Amino acid sequence: MASRSTSLLYLVHRETLSSVISSQVITPLEQLRPDTEVTLGLMTPLGHLWRNKYVPTLKRIEERCRASGIRVAWIPSPPTRLPWLWSDAFVLRQWIRKHFSADQPLVVRCRNATTTSIALDALRGFSQAHVIYDCRGAEITEEVQKWGLDSIPQKDWPPHAKSAITHVTAAEHRAVHQATGITCVSNAMVDELCERYPTLNRDKFFVAPCCPEIPAFDRVISERDNARMSLGLSDRFIVSYVGSLAWYQLPQASIRLFRLIKTAIPLAHLLAITTEPDKMKRLLETSSIDSSDYTIRSVPPRDVPGLLIASDMGLLLRDNTLTNRVASPIKFGEYMAAGVPVLITPGLGDYSAAVVHSDLGIEVDLQLDDSTLLSRLGDRLTSSSFITPTTRHRCRQFAAANLSWQAVLPAMASWLNRLTERSAKQDTPG
Repeated sequence: MASRSTSLLYLVHRETLSSVISSQVITPLEQLRPDTEVTLGLMTPLGHLWRNKYVPTLKRIEERCRASGIRVAWIPSPPTRLPWLWSDAFVLRQWIRKHFSADQPLVVRCRNATTTSIALDALRGFSQAHVIYDCRGAEITEEVQKWGLDSIPQKDWPPHAKSAITHVTAAEHRAVHQATGITCVSNAMVDELCERYPTLNRDKFFVAPCCPEIPAFDRVISERDNARMSLGLSDRFIVSYVGSLAWYQLPQASIRLFRLIKTAIPLAHLLAITTEPDKMKRLLETSSIDSSDYTIRSVPPRDVPGLLIASDMGLLLRDNTLTNRVASPIKFGEYMAAGVPVLITPGLGDYSAAVVHSDLGIEVDLQLDDSTLLSRLGDRLTSSSFITPTTRHRCRQFAAANLSWQAVLPAMASWLNRLTERSAKQDTPG
């Protein structure tokens, strides 16, 4: 990636089965081929490599990578219940020594701080290796939330949770200071890390947002009218909710907002594209939403673009927390690629400001009462100049310019070239 002779190793530690590996790891690696020699290192718990329920997914990953010319390395990580059984860094070092020479130019991009710390240990003595910390979000805060300790004083944290949080904290500290460079999903994440670690140089950072698979939307965008017709909603104002019903996606707030939209636009119809259709149906019934005013679909990711293009408006609501303030939700990119303006809450990564500045939808404050919120929404939603082909085109242009791997990767390559050249000069004896 830094030059034609430099190999790229992207490391994923114990996240191989994550739903975003396809779009956020494999797709950008495919974009780098054939100009860069690419290896995907999957440090996977040993049990996942042979359990029947996981093997089909792992095989699909390997087949897709092989078809794209990406080498896949299955690097066994200790079983989930026995993480102390062996050292990830030791096994990784042995694998790297077998496949790369110590003086070979190598860029190792690591998904999260723990993976970065493992790589830094494994690559001691590899003079031409550059470790890049791929920061996916506010990792320390997310670890605290995972243990449910947000509102509990640190002195009252249980020992096992405190140990886990301390580990992530130490890994982040090491990653930001010892990695050659840091990629972040948002400018807000860069700001957060620079505030936490004031000695960091901003030249060390590159913003690489979560990008949707834009070609998948390009292939179907001309079918918008047919998609609306097939749903039986040609004459309706379609408001989309995309995702699970996890608490942080604020499904109840989304239903509240849909009610207000329907007050302003009687023909409003909710299209819920969700992995939890039965739960969504119960939620809508409990909320007394008439069955004629919603459609629920549960489809594989490859079919989402063909549904989403039918929409007039998308819902992207989150609480105002640090996790969300530095986030880069891929759903925003999917809405933009589909030409769908959004209703978005304030302070959501870089996107709330982008919506306001680039006229990509409406920022909504969920703290307002219904009457005030409806008053602020009504005039804008019913304006004849708001939801138009021009609006949809503007959203798609924003996605192509800011949220496509075709736009992000060349800029990242230039940044990485500068970093590695500077690092090589610093390491050269004077």
